[in-house]
Amino acid sequence: MITKENIFTAIADAWWERKPKIVEFVNKHLTVEGARIFTPEHTYFADHFPRWFGNVIANCPHLEPRSYMIGNMYVEEVDDPTIHDTHHGSLVTFGEGLGMTRDEVLNHLPSIAMRMGIHYWDNISRTRPWLEGFAAIGALELTNHGELAARYGETALNSRKKWQPLGLDSKYLVHWEAADAADPDEGGHADETVRIIAKYAKTKEEGQTVLEVVRESINVFRFIYDQIADRAIAAGRSR
Repeated sequence: MITKENIFTAIADAWWERKPKIVEFVNKHLTVEGARIFTPEHTYFADHFPRWFGNVIANCPHLEPRSYMIGNMYVEEVDDPTIHDTHHGSLVTFGEGLGMTRDEVLNHLPSIAMRMGIHYWDNISRTRPWLEGFAAIGALELTNHGELAARYGETALNSRKKWQPLGLDSKYLVHWEAADAADPDEGGHADETVRIIAKYAKTKEEGQTVLEVVRESINVFRFIYDQIADRAIAAGRSR
């Protein structure tokens, strides 16, 4: 059987223990110039994220996880009740607060690393058994789990307080307000992901495979965002 601590350990091994550079950027080098590098890349990622749950839903025979994923997709794509916007749309608003145009955010040509990552998650969510696909996608939200971040003396990257030093008007920070509500320390999307993984990974072999998938997916995510962070830090230094 797989437990919450097993999943937390897999996330920590691939994320917090590796000291991701995107965390360094936000903690120590956050600038408007750097945020302009991060934002269109992350918006591109956010535009694709709910589609991967759609892929998993097509392969999933169980109503409970399907219902959770549909609800998650609705909040992402149709209406987040905290902000009455989509997560993609609120990221575009964040970009506007940074002085970018909507066209600059929406028509950004993503990095090669981001495009490769998008193909990785699209493939794993379509072609692997539903639980493995679910673990690969759901694990991405676990990088923002408040309880796990606190174990490393951190707060989640999607916390509004992380982005407030940019000095933007509050109307431009609504994306991070929504993230705070969706992924609190307990009871949010991340905890539901853990619960579903633990419930449906019924054998030792299934548990081992799921944990391998979690580590792999987070490693891909960290690799992409480390590169974004390097560019973002450099942009801030060159101003």
